[in-house]
Amino acid sequence: MSLRRTALDAASALLHGAGIFRFIHQRLLGGNISVLMYHGLVAAPLPVPDPCFLRVDSFKRQMEYLARNFEVMHLEEALALRHRVARPLACVTFDDGFSSVHNLALPILKHFRIPATVYLVTDLIDSDQTLWFARLHQAICETSATEVRVGDLRFSLSGQAERAVASAWLQRVLKLLDRAEFSSALNDLLIQLGAGEADGTVPWEPFRILNSDQIRSMSRDGLVRFGAHTATHQILTRTTPDDAQREIERSVAAVATLVDLPSRSFAYPNGGPGDFDAAVIEVIRRAGIEYALSTITGPVGSDADCYAIPRYHVGDYPLARFAALVHHGHHVVREINRAFGTIN
Repeated sequence: MSLRRTALDAASALLHGAGIFRFIHQRLLGGNISVLMYHGLVAAPLPVPDPCFLRVDSFKRQMEYLARNFEVMHLEEALALRHRVARPLACVTFDDGFSSVHNLALPILKHFRIPATVYLVTDLIDSDQTLWFARLHQAICETSATEVRVGDLRFSLSGQAERAVASAWLQRVLKLLDRAEFSSALNDLLIQLGAGEADGTVPWEPFRILNSDQIRSMSRDGLVRFGAHTATHQILTRTTPDDAQREIERSVAAVATLVDLPSRSFAYPNGGPGDFDAAVIEVIRRAGIEYALSTITGPVGSDADCYAIPRYHVGDYPLARFAALVHHGHHVVREINRAFGTIN
């Protein structure tokens, strides 16, 4: 851990212990909603850590904190009731539809009665396939190769830390490519890692995807809702308009066949500012979706764009850092720095 991160965690612990985060949230940001983004959980640490896969004990501590300090609602209700609820508001979301939401998260959500929405990559349901980044990460964990290359870039695989860095950077590099370049580059990487027959590789348990029986079972009491996250997890501005439309419409239709009351919200793959545009939003509107979630960081204020809802990505954080996040402490610090000219 870097010295800067250690110092920030120490400062967060002091402010959390003094109740400063809760005070600022209630007095200054009471109408702002904290939308939290998770992906998958793990019962035991992965051989090479990945920030998208959170330890189940960390998740339990985080849900306990939310239950004590927040009203947790589905996004639609939170947006409608934000000014009629005394406590701070939060929403819990999961992207991709990993089976750990059923196996590990659901008992915790039920225990604390915390509602959540899961955004499904619908073509992967009832298959033995997983998300491309999980395939890549598993291959990096399993490989005997000592380095991997993409273009002019070389990444060492000599140890756990090097493999974690390689996985993170390779995922970032691949996301910049259009659909044709992406497929070629991913296949080349998997071959270098000795996982060329990726379609025949059984995903590890943390990387498996929900099946339709699990989805229907989870949806019955309304605590967990399901929304669309495209058919194949294609970044919608990295493909043609026709393909983007098919990705959205096929996914929305698939969710509607799986559950009686699908979420009226949609989550963009990757979800950064360049990953959706006006044309994509128009397709989503025509598909009957009222809200779309990004991965842009920040609180959901009263002026939030319903088709660019910000979220906080949650990692394996100490509880004080989690509190700083959900009470918008990082946002407040950023705004103070900007006001005093320390951030351009």
